Amino acid sequence: MQDPRAAYLESQVLTATPQKLRLMLIEGALRFLYRAEAGYDSEPIDRAMVSESLTRARNIVAELLSSVKDEEQGPNQQVASLYLFIFQQLTESQLRGDRAPLREITEILTVERETWRQLCEKFPDAPDPAEMRNAQPQEIVATTPAIPPRPHSPHPANGAANAGTESGGFSIEA
Repeated sequence: MQDPRAAYLESQVLTATPQKLRLMLIEGALRFLYRAEAGYDSEPIDRAMVSESLTRARNIVAELLSSVKDEEQGPNQQVASLYLFIFQQLTESQLRGDRAPLREITEILTVERETWRQLCEKFPDAPDPAEMRNAQPQEIVATTPAIPPRPHSPHPANGAANAGTESGGFSIEA
C-alpha cells in the first residue's frame, strides 16, 4: 500500500502545470537547504545529513538547470547562469564542509520561489512561458487551456507541453 503523502505528491506532480512543477522543485531545494543548515547546527555536526541534503538540493538544481532552454543570450541564459552558480556553490559547500555559501543560495532560491509562486497564482492554468516564446501560433492555441483546439487541427502530444519537467527519478520530498 502506498504512503498517502507519497500518493498525494505523485498526484500533484502528475497534474501540475510546468510552472507549478518548477515551483515544487525550488521548494524542494529550499527544504534540503534548511535540512543541511539543521545538520550544521546539530552538536556534533551531522555530516551525513548535511551531505545527503546538499546532494539532494544539488540534484534538484541540476534538474532546474537542465530544463532551461539553451540560448546564447537573453533571459534563459541568465537563468541558466544563476542555476549554474547555485550548483557550483552547493558543490563547494559540500566539498569544503562550509556552510557560508548556503545563506546566499537560500536567499536566491527564496526570491526565485516567490517569483514562481506569483506566476502560478496569476496564471494558474497557463502554459510554460519559456515554451510559448518559441512556439508556433497553432501550438499556442492548442496548448492554451482557455482556448480549445479546433476540431480539425491536429492536437500536439500532451508530453510537448510538459517537456523537460520530469523529475529524473529523484525525490523532492524531505
